Amino acid sequence: MFGELTPNSIEALLHEEVVARIGYVDRRGLPCIVPITYAYDGRAFYGYSLLGAKIEHMAANPRVCVEVDRVENAADWCSVIARGTFERLHGRAAVEAVERISERLRTVAAATAAPVMAWRTFVTRTDGDGIAYRIQVTEKHGRYSTSGAG
Repeated sequence: MFGELTPNSIEALLHEEVVARIGYVDRRGLPCIVPITYAYDGRAFYGYSLLGAKIEHMAANPRVCVEVDRVENAADWCSVIARGTFERLHGRAAVEAVERISERLRTVAAATAAPVMAWRTFVTRTDGDGIAYRIQVTEKHGRYSTSGAG
């Protein structure tokens, strides 16, 4: 059976997962998609990345989409697509974004008995200067499939 996720189910999925994919258009007009770790506050996604093509392209064309899913198997899955606007964060807003992501990753790692490496953010692992960003959500919708065998 296929169906539309309810608004509550969409919010639950976005709050529970930590890996998403960002879709954006590069400067040549070509679509790209990359995985990220994120935090979500009900209005926006927060991310952190070293400066590179992804950040440069999203800054040049800030209309992006974010896909979050949970796949149990080919018949049992759910997925949310959110569209929004990329913005680079500075100062206190950037620090708060990194803190939000770090706390989210630590919480998930503790709850899932993940290896120690998973307790640290990408920021801590690379010790590099990076870019904190927010994607303000303008719309979202979700779908699911279930085999009914569970």
